[in-house]
Order: sequence, then C-alpha cells, then structure tokens
Amino acid sequence: QEYIKNIYRQPEKVVYLTFDDGPSKTVTPLILDLLKQENIKATFFVLGINVKWHPNTLNRIRNEGHYIANHGYTHIYDDIYESYENLINEYNMCEQAIRDALGEPEYKTRIFRFPGGSTGGQYARFKNEAKLLLQQQNIAFLDWNCLTCDAEGVPTKESIIENLKSTSQGKNNLVILMHDASSKILTYETLTEVIN
Repeated sequence: QEYIKNIYRQPEKVVYLTFDDGPSKTVTPLILDLLKQENIKATFFVLGINVKWHPNTLNRIRNEGHYIANHGYTHIYDDIYESYENLINEYNMCEQAIRDALGEPEYKTRIFRFPGGSTGGQYARFKNEAKLLLQQQNIAFLDWNCLTCDAEGVPTKESIIENLKSTSQGKNNLVILMHDASSKILTYETLTEVIN
C-alpha cells in the first residue's frame, strides 16, 4: 500500500502501462504478444465478469509475468456506487473470479481501480469515503496520471498519441491508462508507438 501511495514520487523515471476492462478473447492476446516481444510487463485491471468468460487469457497474463489487479466485477456505476457494501461485493466477486480462474484460492490482488477513477463525477463524495474504508482493509487503489483516451468517443491513432503526449508533459513517473476490452483493437494497433 505504501508503494502505491508513493508511485508518482519515484526518484527514477518510470512508466507503468495499465490496461482496464479485460481480459478479452481478441485484444488481450494481441497486447500480450506485443508486450512479450518488447519484454515489457504491465498491470491488468481486470473485470470479474470477463475473467469468468476468459480464464485462459487471465492465466496467460499471470504466466507471462504481468500483474493482475482488481477493477470490480461489472463496471456498472449505479450498482457499484450505491453503497459501500456493493463496492466491496464487487471487489470480492472479482477477487473470487480471479482465484477461480488461476486455481489459487489464496490469491489477493491488493490493488483496486475504481471504475471511472477514484475522484470526481457524481459519485465523488461516495468515492472519497470509500477510499478510507478500502485503506482500512489494506486495499490500495490506483488511478492514472496519463491517458490515451482510447475509450472515449471514436479515437484515432493520432488522437491516442496526442493525448499520451499532452498528459505526460512534465511528469517523471507515469501511470498510463489504456484498455484491452474486445472493442479496443486500436489500443493494440497504437501500442508500439506508445511504448516507443
């Protein structure tokens, strides 16, 4: 938890690639192929429902040395943010899906990414309270400080790279938000340039 709290204050330049909303049957394997080719490790903030549908892909993520983190089970804001009980239930359901897929009953991600991020929006007050409760349960949460906007509107390769450049300016440590859901083929197609 302490490392995550200080992730933006590392003395050396570090870039963390993170992928949300997978695993998917189509895009995640392509991203994994490219990461393997480039010898780069990433963090995958997975959705429990997708883990349930694609356990083999989740195992590949783990077997190739990437970190599996928790992004909840459904990504349905109205349900997740209705109550703290719902939020924890989403977290726990995702944890269980990961454990089942990996065949590791003791596996703990220990890192949660709030769907939509941990700040702002109509659920801002709820999220602020939930952050304290998560910390009390030794669950770290991590947002991002750099994004490609690959999940907004109809992105192009050019807009993805431009967003990456504009949101990374002046930062020594980057946590880059990208997505590996089945509709995000453009994320894969742009990833080599993002890495470069």
